[in-house]
Amino acid sequence: MKKLRFLLCLLLASGALLTTPAAFAQEAEDLTLKCDITVSSKLWTAPRLSDRDWDSYWNGEDGGGKSVRISSPAPVYGLYLCWMEEPRAWTLETKTKGVWDKKDMEPSPFQHQYVPLDGAREIVLKPQGGSRKWFGFSELFVLGEGEVPGYVQQWKAPDGECDLMVFFAHPDDESLFFGGTIPEYAGERGLDVVAACFSNANRTRTSELLNSLWTMGMTNYPVFGPFHDSFSKRLATAYKEFNEQKVKRYAVELFRQYKPRVVVTHDLNGEYGHGMHMMCADAALYAFDLAADAGKYGQSAELYGAWQVSKLYLHLYPENEIEMDWDRPLSAFRGRSGFEMAQEGYLRHQTQQRLEQFRPEPRDSAYSSYRFGLAKTAVGPDTRKNDLMENIPLDAFLVKEP
Repeated sequence: MKKLRFLLCLLLASGALLTTPAAFAQEAEDLTLKCDITVSSKLWTAPRLSDRDWDSYWNGEDGGGKSVRISSPAPVYGLYLCWMEEPRAWTLETKTKGVWDKKDMEPSPFQHQYVPLDGAREIVLKPQGGSRKWFGFSELFVLGEGEVPGYVQQWKAPDGECDLMVFFAHPDDESLFFGGTIPEYAGERGLDVVAACFSNANRTRTSELLNSLWTMGMTNYPVFGPFHDSFSKRLATAYKEFNEQKVKRYAVELFRQYKPRVVVTHDLNGEYGHGMHMMCADAALYAFDLAADAGKYGQSAELYGAWQVSKLYLHLYPENEIEMDWDRPLSAFRGRSGFEMAQEGYLRHQTQQRLEQFRPEPRDSAYSSYRFGLAKTAVGPDTRKNDLMENIPLDAFLVKEP
């Protein structure tokens, strides 16, 4: 009997015996191509909504469309809506078991949005109000019964305090220069990580960034700055383009609003010499000191309070250097490494794949995504030199509730 119990325990521990319903749950089928999609009473096969090309789209002015109607041969249990921009108020009408139901949907800060349903066969989506220019989608997924697929993004807004902030200039920098940072700390360790993008990306680049971050384990929706993209080769040129005081004020407010314990950002030399990268690094150095001074930038101090970041790392910084191990297998990604997941994330930036000179920087490259330096600290120097969260209080490592 003891031997039988021992064998049973081994089977249970190894996962060979799984008796819960969740163990046998199947991923919901993508029904999109099986559905008839009608726009303004015209049958439309929705090629742009199902081609999985994030640069193609349909919007409410395309062909005079005022609504989208979906007729499905099978019950629909979810819609994954990849909007052209953050949706304003809209109306969802569903027909389930012959009964129509109407629901007013609130505006959302998330450009990619999941909406659960209860087995509807007919679905109508309409914008509210007079304007419909915003009403449109890059991609639309109609999902059947089963577990929500892993690619469906269910974002949450970042709250007022985080463990780590990755502060970068453009979509794709988060994987190119910071390697396994997001897979390691957000995906594997489950820390509260905020991705702060200095530039305000267009709809395609925003979708690509969302896809990249989700692939690498992020659940906090990214923060976008109010700045456009502009290439320069000198810090002074970049500051002149964007207004130096405006940039520094923004960095201070960013640190105060999201209260990161640790910040990691670009190289002072802009990696390959990009002025916006230089500006992120320089502004972060400035904000490290000024965000903690309640007497500076009084408006954001009043809104969010002063905040002292504990540590600031710069990519490739030559002092107090650390080298991260992005090559170790991560259980959250079935044994794939942080660097491999950075490569996967970069592939989600479809419009950038033609730029063959850009790929996530390996360990031995000139712009290695493994190497950083501790430029500022309020908690003392690193000694292990292999962990961005070294010397941060233990409660910072607590896994946040989903």
